[in-house]
Amino acid sequence: MRKPIAVNQEHKILLDNYLYTICESIADLSNESRYNDFKDVLNIIIDYHNEYSRKKLGGYSDFMSIIPLNTTSCFSGFLAGVETKRNRAKCRAYKVLLMNLSHDLIEKLEYIKIEKD
Repeated sequence: MRKPIAVNQEHKILLDNYLYTICESIADLSNESRYNDFKDVLNIIIDYHNEYSRKKLGGYSDFMSIIPLNTTSCFSGFLAGVETKRNRAKCRAYKVLLMNLSHDLIEKLEYIKIEKD
């Protein structure tokens, strides 16, 4: 998985932990092929985040919300696609866990300030 650009060390740690937890959760619910497909989409989101930062396309809050908002849509769609009668409870439990994780991340990102080099 690609590394997202972070504005400071706190931002880097938050993103790394968030993305790691999402990937581990998705890996637990899928086979290797589907997991690799998920990571491909996640890499597209990270590329968009990184390009947004480099090209200064919009505002700071827009940049900070790219990963959590797009990743939430990504894992929600993935979970809907892999859910079966047999794994329904597990998929729904992961969805609640990951949604809460996304909300927590967005709240924490509101307070992060850019550090000058």
